[in-house]
Amino acid sequence: MYLTVGEISKALGMSSEMIRFYMREGLIKPRQNRENNYWEYSSDDVMLLSDILFYRNLDLSLSDIKRIFGGLELEKIGEIIEEKKMDAIRNIEKYTKILEKNQFWGEWYYEELELLNEFRIGRMPPEIRKDGFYDESDHIAHYIKNGLNIGKDDWMIASFSFCCNIGGEDLNFRRYLSLSKTAANAARNTDNDVIEESAERCIYTEVHYSDDVHEMIDPLVAYAEENGYRLSGEIYGRENTNYYVDGKRMALYRIYAPIVAQVRSAGTEE
Repeated sequence: MYLTVGEISKALGMSSEMIRFYMREGLIKPRQNRENNYWEYSSDDVMLLSDILFYRNLDLSLSDIKRIFGGLELEKIGEIIEEKKMDAIRNIEKYTKILEKNQFWGEWYYEELELLNEFRIGRMPPEIRKDGFYDESDHIAHYIKNGLNIGKDDWMIASFSFCCNIGGEDLNFRRYLSLSKTAANAARNTDNDVIEESAERCIYTEVHYSDDVHEMIDPLVAYAEENGYRLSGEIYGRENTNYYVDGKRMALYRIYAPIVAQVRSAGTEE
């Protein structure tokens, strides 16, 4: 007795196209009906397909299945089992790290949204950067030409940053690349030619990046004035989550303004 591809597909939950694929790969060998040219499948074909489902459920590759079907010695099947176990362990480690990174990103992302247009007092986490700055238009190109050394995994702790000074007529807006100092894998990117940026007490907020620097920093400066905070004059911005509008790369930025003192009343300071 022979079965049609549709009957096997329904019984095994395997698509007709997949059954035909395994036929083309030589794993099953149905016979062709001479009267209607339809392929007809035997009980042996069904048993082989059930074996394939078993192996695929264990994530064995097509080449491994072909090795087994091709007469792999019983004693050597254990080698495939051990290889798949090691693959699974590596994948568990890989996806555990991915999960941890996404959990970190998620916590940071929701904090960014919560902080938009809000102001808080706290610490500016330490980050390091190369000494010196480049022009706004080509700062990244300069870094690359001068031997930028950041591994692909370190971009998680890298930030396109800026600083400016509200103390003079010219804001002296400067762009640069900074790295989180607290990340252990940032250590190899440090040398004697770096500067650490940190502050124990800042006003900070989250803003949408704007080519007009005043749109980013003026609300924070106004908040400081309204609440009697005297600022150092330096304003720092660190890039957070990116998003895209009409093909243009946009970003949220965490803006920090170090506090020198807080005026309690006229003539007295904290």
